[in-house]
Amino acid sequence: MATRGLPTWPHLNETADSLPDPERMRLDAARAWAGPGPAGPVGEAALILAAAGAEGTALLLDPLLRALPGLEPGCQLCPNIHQTESALLLAIAALQQGRRSVALGLLYRLAPPLGAYRAMPVLIHLACALKRAGVTFEPRL
Repeated sequence: MATRGLPTWPHLNETADSLPDPERMRLDAARAWAGPGPAGPVGEAALILAAAGAEGTALLLDPLLRALPGLEPGCQLCPNIHQTESALLLAIAALQQGRRSVALGLLYRLAPPLGAYRAMPVLIHLACALKRAGVTFEPRL
């Protein structure tokens, strides 16, 4: 497969602190979901999402992250953005812009084709719920 013409990863040379607030909140929620915490994965993510008034989206985040075996969230204090975290953030942004094929292509980096197809409906609902809550991602592709 040719890779010429594919966009570069916009998050790879950035730190987590340099992300816009909506993207940083989603990154922190994914990292909290993956980390150990007394409230459990969904509860830890909901605590972070509550700051943006989007705590209900934690219920959508849980099945999405479980469906993406290739996603490797960093630790809560990790300053760098992993390539898999960047793919998830870009997929949400692509869906909020109505670019489903781009989002599916990004999910292929996180799961095999069948897993990516199965994760797509959850990702669509998550992106729409975030947009309804006023959490919109900047277009980066």
